[in-house]
Amino acid sequence: MKKIIYILLENKSGVLSRIIGLFSQRGYNIKNIKVKPFKNNKKLSTAIVEFYNNKHANNKIKKQISKLIDVLNVEIIKKSI
Repeated sequence: MKKIIYILLENKSGVLSRIIGLFSQRGYNIKNIKVKPFKNNKKLSTAIVEFYNNKHANNKIKKQISKLIDVLNVEIIKKSI
């Protein structure tokens, strides 16, 4: 099942790498990643990650990403089959 997750994160070295590592460790296949500055703020960025997983793992990956220090907000913005 394809999911799209929105992540607001601090624009620091290694943050995106740690997020990608979480997906990789859990065996989720990332289809697409888009990262851009957040509303003219050089200290924050938004990441939109499109990935595949089973339907029971949504809250688990959301909670695990939220626990990272440099992540400010995580939302699942679209669900599709």
